[in-house]
Amino acid sequence: MKKLLLLAGVALSNFVAIAQQNQSVVMTSKFLEAPQKRNVDLNRLKADKINAQHATANKGTAGGSRWYNFVDMLSTIDPNVANNSHITWLWHKADMLSMYGTTSDTVWVRSFGTSLDPSTVLFNTSALYPGEVAIKSTDAFKVDSAIVYGFYERKTGSTTVDTLKVSFIYGYGSTTNMPVYYFTGMASSYGKDTVRFAHMFQDSVKNIAANNSGVTTAVVTVNKLLTAASVNDTTADGMNYFKIAVPNFNVPANGIVGMSVAYKYGATYPAYSTMYTGTAYNYNAFTGLWYEQNASGFPTYVDGEYNTGFLAPQPLAGSSSWFGDYIPTWAYTAAYSLEYPYVDIKLSCTTCNITGVADVKSTIESVVASPNPATDVLSIAFNTTENATTKVAIMNMLGQEVDAKTVSAVANTSNKVVFNVANLNAGIYLYSITSNGQTVSNRFVVAH
Repeated sequence: MKKLLLLAGVALSNFVAIAQQNQSVVMTSKFLEAPQKRNVDLNRLKADKINAQHATANKGTAGGSRWYNFVDMLSTIDPNVANNSHITWLWHKADMLSMYGTTSDTVWVRSFGTSLDPSTVLFNTSALYPGEVAIKSTDAFKVDSAIVYGFYERKTGSTTVDTLKVSFIYGYGSTTNMPVYYFTGMASSYGKDTVRFAHMFQDSVKNIAANNSGVTTAVVTVNKLLTAASVNDTTADGMNYFKIAVPNFNVPANGIVGMSVAYKYGATYPAYSTMYTGTAYNYNAFTGLWYEQNASGFPTYVDGEYNTGFLAPQPLAGSSSWFGDYIPTWAYTAAYSLEYPYVDIKLSCTTCNITGVADVKSTIESVVASPNPATDVLSIAFNTTENATTKVAIMNMLGQEVDAKTVSAVANTSNKVVFNVANLNAGIYLYSITSNGQTVSNRFVVAH
């Protein structure tokens, strides 16, 4: 695995102890139905973004930019990823109340985060992202900007200026800002004995992403001021969105991006007063938009998948092994309804090719997968421009390889690989052909 670490040192011992005892975080989720701004149509939102963000396609094979959104990718391969019926407010201290159902309770989330690994297999398949820039683990890249989606509510007549604090870090395993940690003994929850994640630290004072101990890489923080006019920055569904420009943020090869979002109310307030009464706001407030991958269940864990959501809950005792950390989705032992925050992150790469292309001249040509849909067997025929050892694989839509064969492809000759798909569940799958560093992929259907 490309980012596997050996855990060592006092700072990591608490994580190991939690993992060995399988005592991950257990937390009672408190959800609030937001007034009015609900029922965001995810497919419509994605279509609106495609029109706005990708008006000009990348036509070359050397450099370009691209927007990434993990929820969008998940929803492309699984139409069930559409549950955004629950939200939770952000507040910077554990001393604000709001209505949860018919009761009043403390606002329990300080801030949230997300991690983005652009080298993930499904982000780089031409079947899902034709013509888009492909950032592989060997490519350095730059974070250009981000968009935070959510619901910004204001007290009627308020003149207060609030702040959306958005911070960025990066790491690539080892002792960087985002080392890879793991749980063991998690098979009962995720079907895996070992669950790995790229961890993100939290500055418990500033309520933003933080440096790992001893790391000097800068944390980039952008303060987005929110006024009465900000309420009108909305999508077609009435959901608010705020674009953040990220200055001078270069990420080395094999890098994982961490992003945190916090909200700071701009005026004073009496401790333990009520923010939202169920019908009106006494103070301005903000919540992010979240989606579940599996309704009322765990997210689907995939080995090597470092895209995930994080929460900074409150209050969290200083004696807790999670104090000063954003807690990843994978850490919860009970089914959890807030899994992936909906954010866009724009990356650019000056040396990257587009998906499925390694050079201007294609090494792999004339690819035909038949029959499609397939019932018993799938035959994949292709030509190569060079003699080469070639791997042909089929994967499920989570990017997990279900079968693969390696052949000695002969240049300018029709090569064929046949797979038995009779035992595969009906549904959509991917196939890929890798030869001399180039990979071509596409979708096929198994129908029984």
